[in-house]
Amino acid sequence: MNEKEQLTIWHEQLISIINDVNTPHTLGGITNDANRAHDSRLARRALDNLIILSEEINAKREDD
Repeated sequence: MNEKEQLTIWHEQLISIINDVNTPHTLGGITNDANRAHDSRLARRALDNLIILSEEINAKREDD
């Protein structure tokens, strides 16, 4: 895999993370317990994915 392909993969992962955070509920305000629970799960998943992505990028920097 070349550098451009790797950057594209990371870019797509970052967009996915942003989409998890930018749900209709978070953009319009949390209105009930179900929305709050759903947004909480999305936020946890986004944070986990952001940590993983950060670790991948840092590992790649150390290799280069």
